[in-house]
Amino acid sequence: MDSNPMNPSSVTSGLDLHTIATIVAQVNAIQAVSLRSSVNPIMDPSSPFFLHPGEYPGNSLILLVLDTTKYGSWSRSMQRALKSKNKLGFVDGSLPKPTEDDLVFHAWDKCNNLVVFWITRSLSPEIANSVLWNGVASDIWDKLKKRFYHGDVFRIAELDEELFSTRQGDLTVTSYFMKLKGI
Repeated sequence: MDSNPMNPSSVTSGLDLHTIATIVAQVNAIQAVSLRSSVNPIMDPSSPFFLHPGEYPGNSLILLVLDTTKYGSWSRSMQRALKSKNKLGFVDGSLPKPTEDDLVFHAWDKCNNLVVFWITRSLSPEIANSVLWNGVASDIWDKLKKRFYHGDVFRIAELDEELFSTRQGDLTVTSYFMKLKGI
């Protein structure tokens, strides 16, 4: 038998196939962990700090503008839009503001400012002016919820009244059903 350490048969002669497979799997796992820890969160598309080139402050995420009514619809639409951009954590509090010496502070600050722009672009001018000086998206979100969520009681009453006054009249059954479903 060849005793040359560079000869593959001499290296593997004492190892069975199962042991070699286990070692290869462990090396792959170590490499994967090392790769994940070295990936820049700004460049990782699954990271909330990743910004697609098409994401910029001038974008409007939703068409609905929050005025003193329709908070529930606005909030739900905005949550869906932010979730699709992987930015919901900036408003729900799961991505709190890091300290300035934290490695992700600048990435967080950049993304937070973008979310603040997106939120304020979906507010009526009066409401936008009232949150203009607040620079943390989750604070703005919480203030808007406290201010307008209670107003939904009145919207529910309006919808109840509309529901009870709705009649089929000349509408087809399908049209009448869709009208009721819309309410």
